[in-house]
Amino acid sequence: MSTDSGAGDEDAAITLYRLHGCPYCERIVRRLERYGIPYRSRFVAGEHSRRDAVAREAGTRSVPVVVDHERGVTMPESSRILEYLERTYGDGGPTERSDSDGMELIEFPPAEHPTVGETAPEFTRPLVSAAYWEDTSLSTLVEREGPVLLVFYPLNWGGKSVYWWGEIRDRSWHEDLTVVGVGIGQPFDHQRFIERHGLENALYSDPGNGVAERYGVVHDLDGMTGVSEPRPATFLIGPERTIDHVWIADEWPPSPPYDEIESNWK
Repeated sequence: MSTDSGAGDEDAAITLYRLHGCPYCERIVRRLERYGIPYRSRFVAGEHSRRDAVAREAGTRSVPVVVDHERGVTMPESSRILEYLERTYGDGGPTERSDSDGMELIEFPPAEHPTVGETAPEFTRPLVSAAYWEDTSLSTLVEREGPVLLVFYPLNWGGKSVYWWGEIRDRSWHEDLTVVGVGIGQPFDHQRFIERHGLENALYSDPGNGVAERYGVVHDLDGMTGVSEPRPATFLIGPERTIDHVWIADEWPPSPPYDEIESNWK
């Protein structure tokens, strides 16, 4: 039902701006095809700076974006798009709880986490860059670098983590503030991950997942007793370690609201 960018049915009801290999875009493709909705694909470049067409259309350089020409609706963010398609073209009921690979979506329980206006819990862990690592406290980092975005993320080499960090890298968040990941990888594993994916930010090494526990974002892995990883989450931390914004994933795989997170410093 789809045509490639620049070709095919110009009168299709839906235009889908998408990126090759993007799992969130594939979720939208599966839903469009399930409902038999004619759509036209517009593939965007990997670099955000080259996504002028979708930026003009939707005011964002992130994908997926759906444009419903018949209804005059432009919709970013995969979770919002799925809800819109279900409400408009489906049976109006809850969206199917599966991801682009047909895997069941896992809903996380409510998290008891620090909230906006509270002081971010202090911690010290090895802070890993491409060149070296050293023990660094959060308070030292905030005092030295200014606002810090803590990004809690799951295992380094999982597909969702790779895509998430690629999106953060391509959005150049590191140019506006200090972006620091928190994951359970050992320092040498973090270093390989940074080098392999060309990340511009450092990663805290927290193999025991203790920092995630302090922030209330621990996710116990199914079938692996005593093993946990962070639930995907972001905490924007300002002067005096005051929390200015929080996003916590409520399901896996997550759909981070990049534009919402970014709007807090843009």
